[in-house]
Amino acid sequence: MFKLLLKRLKYKIKNIFAENIYIPSNFKTFEYNFPNYYKPLLEYLSSNQNIEIDSSIKIFGKKTEQLIFSKDIFNNVDFKFHDKVIPAYFNKGDVKVPYEASRLQFLQKFDLLSILNKFNIQDISLDVNDFPLIYWNSPMDVAIRNINLILHRNFLENNKLNAKILGNNKDLIDTYISQHYQFIINNVENDGNVVGNHYLVELSSILLTIATYKFEDSENEFDFYLNELINQLNLQFYDEGTNFEGSSHYSALATEALLICKLAIEELDFNSPVLETIEKIILANKNFLSLLTINGELSQIGDNDSGRLFYFYFDEDNPLRMNWLFDMINYFYSGKSKTFLPNGSIEDSFSTVDITSYLKEPNLIKSEVEHPPIKVFRNEFDLYSFREFGIYIWRNQEGSEYLSIRCGRLGQNGVGGHSHYDQLSIECFTNGTWYARDPGTGTYTDNIDLRNKFRSADYHWGPKSNIKYPKLDEFDCFKLRINDGEALHHDKYNFLGSAVFEENKIFRTISINDGIVTIKDFSKDCELEAYTSWGEKNYGTKVQFSEGYKRIN
Repeated sequence: MFKLLLKRLKYKIKNIFAENIYIPSNFKTFEYNFPNYYKPLLEYLSSNQNIEIDSSIKIFGKKTEQLIFSKDIFNNVDFKFHDKVIPAYFNKGDVKVPYEASRLQFLQKFDLLSILNKFNIQDISLDVNDFPLIYWNSPMDVAIRNINLILHRNFLENNKLNAKILGNNKDLIDTYISQHYQFIINNVENDGNVVGNHYLVELSSILLTIATYKFEDSENEFDFYLNELINQLNLQFYDEGTNFEGSSHYSALATEALLICKLAIEELDFNSPVLETIEKIILANKNFLSLLTINGELSQIGDNDSGRLFYFYFDEDNPLRMNWLFDMINYFYSGKSKTFLPNGSIEDSFSTVDITSYLKEPNLIKSEVEHPPIKVFRNEFDLYSFREFGIYIWRNQEGSEYLSIRCGRLGQNGVGGHSHYDQLSIECFTNGTWYARDPGTGTYTDNIDLRNKFRSADYHWGPKSNIKYPKLDEFDCFKLRINDGEALHHDKYNFLGSAVFEENKIFRTISINDGIVTIKDFSKDCELEAYTSWGEKNYGTKVQFSEGYKRIN
């Protein structure tokens, strides 16, 4: 307890002496370059005129009439006096709420409605002088706002837009984007314990800016940040194409960032070899995420903060539906696909795995339990293995019959900032019913207890044990105290994996015989308990379910 009090004291002192938020006053003169990349984007958007677009402003699903605000509207905590670079206010308010408002994502929907002549509310006007300083606290969120400003500026060139910022004066918007660009390059998040999606999004915003404007030394800056992107592609994506964050929804965000990079790089160097790499990664993630899209919704493996870059067709009321992203990828990569071939499908008949061959001391098994069997497969199914991400998926072609198990490395090279205590945890959907479903995320720093519950083994359908986990404090909310899981054997009909929980090693086997899934757990280190039932009577939920960030059922 003393160590925790000391950490809290140090954190408070550090925040007292934190840097003041600085908005640059000296920045380059930008000249709008009439880019071509926005034309195919506009063509894509215009081709979907039958899709209903909600013009209401919603933050994490909650409707608000305000365009600009500094409040956490979920906790009624106001950050209007926030003027220092402070990352979080633990157990008080959620800075992500005003961050989300600061992105100005609603501009995408409003501009699209104007272009399609469907805008059915009065004109709106944004005064940037009303922006609170917390709008400049997070470089990634400034980068996303910059993307939205650039898209607005492009659409303004040939359209009358009902949403106005800086009176829609093109020169003023160009200057404002220049100021954003300077802030982003001054504050890129490219060092520290984890360099991940924040820097990737910032790079996409930087490259889009360079593709949109002429300014002094822009060619050299393009070369520099393109090389930075190439380095991050090598660091943040595995050979199989999946993303190192260890999260399905962060994988979607990273894919959006690469779509923006694609548009920007094609504008400046259509023959750049990195475009082929980006294409492979985008198509690989499209197929990976498609395999995890069940009953129209993308499963929430790891964290899901509901962050988006392309907000045009994102549905705040159905935030797990990602068909708009798949449609967008299909449009920009028409006729191209990367199909993951099933792994282990050559087995013609069911065979069992002898677990004793994987144990050094099989006679010392302390506990062995078998969970209720589930009749999952009535149709032909295949196994898709993602060893580097750490997930194994059995499903039929339509996705109406689905089983997956999480087993492998933690995200962020072992830090696990956006991973959960979900090693050996399953998801299962069949016959229109969820039997086991990942709980989602809930929230981040404003409620550490809730944050840790949604990450915990108690909320996931992994082994049920008597292990006592230490209580995690606020300084552990973006890291895990667990080792990588290890997949020991997998084929179309069998799986064997292990994971260590608080120095207790547990094995889980899956066998599929005549479409019936049988799951057993073994350990020589701890007592295990069998589930009396799965979650089929509660939509697959074990304790609570969060349909996206803040959306807690």
